[in-house]
Amino acid sequence: MLSSPGTVAPSPQTDVAPPLVPHGGDIDHAEFLGLPFSVLTQAEVIGAIAADCGAPYRYLVTPNAYHVVAAHEEPARLLPIYRAAWLSVCDSRILRALARLDRQALPLVTGSDLVAALLARLNAQGRPGLPQRILVVGPPHSAEAPLHAAYPNLIFEILPAPSGLAHDAELRLAVARACISRRWDIALLCLGCPAQEMIAHKLAELGCQSGIALCVGASIDFLTGVRSRAPRWLQRLSLEWAYRLAQEPGRLWRRYLVESPKILRIFIAARLPRRR
Repeated sequence: MLSSPGTVAPSPQTDVAPPLVPHGGDIDHAEFLGLPFSVLTQAEVIGAIAADCGAPYRYLVTPNAYHVVAAHEEPARLLPIYRAAWLSVCDSRILRALARLDRQALPLVTGSDLVAALLARLNAQGRPGLPQRILVVGPPHSAEAPLHAAYPNLIFEILPAPSGLAHDAELRLAVARACISRRWDIALLCLGCPAQEMIAHKLAELGCQSGIALCVGASIDFLTGVRSRAPRWLQRLSLEWAYRLAQEPGRLWRRYLVESPKILRIFIAARLPRRR
């Protein structure tokens, strides 16, 4: 299993901002384990999103340890998608801890916290007669009522999505076309990795003209109460994965016990050439 930051020996040197790398978007990113990561804080990310949801179309990804492993196992299919993102934020305390061992300081911006804070800000600054339109892709229609109750100054549209998207290109194309046929300022793609990232990229390939798509997994399920998040003290110990595993062992055991731990092998392999 993955070690928490509390059990990892800290770097004797101070964290430093990682070197910036070329990136498909217009915001500076650093590279860690082959993927770009924004050096913006959550507040800065929210500010960038809220400032302009118009043209051109852009998308945001939220890689965690599982996502990094998936990208390394399917680099030809997934790495270009992450590199083309407008924003790529670190959604993992484990990744942040490993980055610290590499003397890199990556701000933590979890998708769930980002969506909750972003919707709260947009709702608070809602303009009379011109509310922002939020397309939520993935959850059932029942998600609309609690979202509208919590954020009455926003307009929500729910687009339920079928399962099996990660392995069905035709289904992904249908979902992407359904997104383009609707009006929205922000699309919350709650479809899981790698389906949500592939659909975000497909929207660009299809010529989507405006709006920002956020790849944010189960974030809406947490907001609507379908699933519960780990207590803050568990999150701070980097044990939110264990809480989720206990809640849904049948669905998540392979992700957390087989796939995600491969991040340690990737991290060690990335450091070895520099030590020779």
